[in-house]
Amino acid sequence: MKKLIAIVLIIAMLVSTVACGGGAGEITIGASITSTGPYAAVGVPYGNFYKAYVDYINAHPESYPEMGGKTLNAIVYDDAGDGAQGKQYIEKLINDDKVDALVGILGTWNVVAAQEVLETAGIPSVYFGTGSSAQMYEPAEGDQRYMMGVQPLYKTEGRLMYLRAITEFEDVKTIGVIHSDADDGISLKDGIMAQMEEDKRENKPTVIFQQISSSATKTDITSQVAAIEGCDVIIAAGNQAPFQAIYKATQENVSTKGVPILTTYVNIAPTNMPEEAIVEGNSEIFGASWIVFGEEAGSSDEADRRLADYAEYCAVVDWDTKHIPADQKEAYKANAYAMSSFIAIRTFLVGMERLTEGALEFTPENYLKVMEAERVPIAISGSAKYENGQRIGLDSLSFVKFVPTAGEAAAKGTFVEMDAMQSIDDLISKLVG
Repeated sequence: MKKLIAIVLIIAMLVSTVACGGGAGEITIGASITSTGPYAAVGVPYGNFYKAYVDYINAHPESYPEMGGKTLNAIVYDDAGDGAQGKQYIEKLINDDKVDALVGILGTWNVVAAQEVLETAGIPSVYFGTGSSAQMYEPAEGDQRYMMGVQPLYKTEGRLMYLRAITEFEDVKTIGVIHSDADDGISLKDGIMAQMEEDKRENKPTVIFQQISSSATKTDITSQVAAIEGCDVIIAAGNQAPFQAIYKATQENVSTKGVPILTTYVNIAPTNMPEEAIVEGNSEIFGASWIVFGEEAGSSDEADRRLADYAEYCAVVDWDTKHIPADQKEAYKANAYAMSSFIAIRTFLVGMERLTEGALEFTPENYLKVMEAERVPIAISGSAKYENGQRIGLDSLSFVKFVPTAGEAAAKGTFVEMDAMQSIDDLISKLVG
């Protein structure tokens, strides 16, 4: 099995204009990306790579024929992690700066605050640095269609969780779901319920749902754990804190101790693993990954594509002398946040490539048409489907398992791939009966 690095993506008028050019020979993108304030640890590497990549594209036109000879201009504002400020900057990008597209807006705070603005802007908005279901539409209508999220959305992942629970484990008759009362937990639960309702098989499993507070400790949830006794798989539907409480509480109940636990991609990092996970006889932890690099060359066409994407990402890091600190270059090569902005711009370039190949002018309508025409490959990841107004984010995730390192703390463990990237449709095709 291949080792994976599962990277979770989280989520003053400081303005930077990157690249030069003008008029018809230029495509302008924009984003609100915090570089100060409470989320600066996310926004600084995210924004630094964003600017470096734009410079790199313009300095290597021979490597980017998808630009059709045009330069790429980026306008980036610092919202300081404040949604109200971010909304103002997004409005400025649309109304004053007249950007051709919004690419890589960072943070739930911005997406939620500017929801109505984004839904009515009438220009492409590609990639949002959040898993919030605020960007989900089933289907998108009117100008909502211009919102093209990429990062996995919790409701979509909930659907995948249900499918993985019944395709990866044998003879599953009952699934116990413990979910938090926050947006992440409720959205994951909604996705599980939606896929369960779509499952029309006579032998489909029974699903037991139990809700907990997002701030609950293990001692607060003993009754919820007792309610799922006898289940074959447990889904821990919540971010870091609820996951810790769920895992600890289930291992203290003799009827749930050792039952496989499946959790969200947000938790799939060794530093998020509870120390109890290294105890022999306790539950094994499974989850998903949406960014994959370090695969074996030649193992599949998709693996080779992802390896090429990652090589391009590293080339940008090595080349830049303006935005990425020299002493941080190696760290950037495994930085989740910097990699996310690479994915954002690379996804935007897919549309540019399709326009150029079709000899189509860049207009919002043409861009939307080519992005909805067929699946969109996502850099260092799977693919997203925008056809027929589908806006559920990335619907392909790999399946991974936590493996402790003998004699070491949980944070020293790693994740191994149990199954490669599979979409919702791929997993449904595996169901029998």
